[in-house]
Amino acid sequence: MFNPPTFFLGPEKWQEPYRLEQGEAHHLSRVLRIEAGRKIRLIDGQGREGMFRVRKVAKNHVLLDLEHTRTWAEPQSKIHLALAWNKGFRRSWLLEKAVELGVWRIILWQARRSQGRTREASQDNWQGKIIAAAKQSQNPWIPETTFFHHGVDELINHSRKIESKLLLWEEEKQKSLMNYYLEQKPEEKIVVVGPEGGLDNAEVEALVDAGFTCLTLGPKVLRWETAALAPLYLDMLFRSGIGLD
Repeated sequence: MFNPPTFFLGPEKWQEPYRLEQGEAHHLSRVLRIEAGRKIRLIDGQGREGMFRVRKVAKNHVLLDLEHTRTWAEPQSKIHLALAWNKGFRRSWLLEKAVELGVWRIILWQARRSQGRTREASQDNWQGKIIAAAKQSQNPWIPETTFFHHGVDELINHSRKIESKLLLWEEEKQKSLMNYYLEQKPEEKIVVVGPEGGLDNAEVEALVDAGFTCLTLGPKVLRWETAALAPLYLDMLFRSGIGLD
């Protein structure tokens, strides 16, 4: 069965005349060499998806005819992934995988032992990487990426209205993330991952006092990127029901 290629069109541009411009138009016409008459899929990153037919491929834009649209309901299971800033992390790889696994929001926060400063982060093409991952995985929801420059207090303030507050902490040895998911079946949740140097005691105490539950991913020492993606992968399995009966 033919699976039409997916492109991104911002929500403010979902109106007649429908047209792709700049990078998306270039990708359609010059990379994929799609011609008039072909069917394509568009997403707007806010749950809307549409099927279109290419009307005209011009030099700097592509005109489209709308066939039908659908709007996806917001997922019941949402993860706000709060990653302590790490200057050397594999940014593109991590962002792409997080979006493919359905992250709802990405928070990069300044921990006391973070390598580097969040204010010095270069965000060149971050959104482009996120959109590309959403297109590839056909994820209709593009997550917001937020920086918290003021440490754990800003993170705690953001978490106040979130149902489940989880802290992945290397010193926790008994309560596992897997068992928490099995027993609590949390829907909206914030999951905090510390920096490669670990959280300091004051940060852990502040998070626990704010209602965070300390959890472990198991006995192995995981790289920062692996620990960051583990709760997303587990959540995807729980949502699909694979192997969890």
